Amino acid sequence: MVSIRSIVERMRNVPFGNITLEAAEKSFFVAKFLCFCHVANNYFFSIAQVYGPSMLPAVNLAGDLVLVERISHRIGHVGRGDIVVVRSPENPRKTITKRITGMEGDTVTYAVDPGQEDRLKTIVV
Repeated sequence: MVSIRSIVERMRNVPFGNITLEAAEKSFFVAKFLCFCHVANNYFFSIAQVYGPSMLPAVNLAGDLVLVERISHRIGHVGRGDIVVVRSPENPRKTITKRITGMEGDTVTYAVDPGQEDRLKTIVV
């Protein structure tokens, strides 16, 4: 296996070796930075943009940016009142943002058609 030291030594002997060496060092730095961004985005946190009226007044209608942490659901610390970002069941390419109102076993009461009638429905989650 070729070590990085041997590559660096060979580059010093090449014409324009210092330029090549500097380019290689910067390339390694960029590669490390991109790897860090990938791991951080997929396992620790990411940024999402939230649209729509369902999260008013906590999140604006115009589309706020929110920092999404990705650790709580892995260790099971998601609870009532938390805001979650999930894939839409109708269009899996889109994400939706909702607040958790009930956990497994809770009874939830909601308005069937809030603008038209006062009928409520109760379900067990």
